[in-house]
Amino acid sequence: MALKIIESCVNCFACEPLCPSKAIYEAKPHFLIDAKKCTECVGDFDVPQCASICPIEGAILDALNVPLNPAGSLTGIPPEKMAEAMAELQAH
Repeated sequence: MALKIIESCVNCFACEPLCPSKAIYEAKPHFLIDAKKCTECVGDFDVPQCASICPIEGAILDALNVPLNPAGSLTGIPPEKMAEAMAELQAH
């Protein structure tokens, strides 16, 4: 049982101080989670605290590599609409 932070992490430092098991640590190029320490906040909180504060969609994955904040979950913008908007911005 452990969560994972992937390369889309921007090192904003929001998650690190919230981790009750002190499993999150700064590494290059982004923060990482020590799988031996991570409890997914079970016994401390109802939801993983790192995911509850993370401002980046898809940056934190569960043990099955499923994003805890999937695309569109924080912005409310469906992924296909976001892709269309980004393509339009890049065209200009």
